[in-house]
Amino acid sequence: TSVQPQEGYLRVIRDVLPRDGFFVEEVSQVGFTARMCFPVYAARHYVTCGYQDNLGFGFNTALGVKVANPDKAVVSVSGDGGFMFGVQELATAKQFGIAVVAIVFNNQAYGNVRRDQQTVYGNRLLGADLENPDFVALAKSFGVMAMKADSPEELRGKLAEALDANEPVVIEVSIPRGSDSSPWPFIHPAPLS
Repeated sequence: TSVQPQEGYLRVIRDVLPRDGFFVEEVSQVGFTARMCFPVYAARHYVTCGYQDNLGFGFNTALGVKVANPDKAVVSVSGDGGFMFGVQELATAKQFGIAVVAIVFNNQAYGNVRRDQQTVYGNRLLGADLENPDFVALAKSFGVMAMKADSPEELRGKLAEALDANEPVVIEVSIPRGSDSSPWPFIHPAPLS
């Protein structure tokens, strides 16, 4: 059993991120999945809000991680909803040259909320779907390098390019709304009978 497309993207990030690089996640489809299947090779190189799960933690925290570790690669992963909680910090990243690579997984929704509303509440959707900006254009409007990746293999090349740039970079990954697999069976497995 696997959680796709999240696992495929996480494998690519792990392959491209140097072993001593920092991975910063937050509450999101990919963040939850990373908690189960993202290998970490050194203490404190996987930065998480744990199950406090506050939206906006990832990118904003990654800026601090990079300032504290200027010679190490730092990648943050966020959903579109969470990234929008701190998107204004692109100005900070640009102004101070904080070379974080922010990967924004855009499924046009608060994905976990939407899935729960579909599966637990009879598909009654309320406040789960989002109308987002074009994240590439938005990042560029801050003067930040930005690109799009639509598959794990496309992300491989874009992430390598972003890390080599040694400047703030946003990579938008489009995920069809409602297509994410649920990581919950792995986090809360069914009780043994």
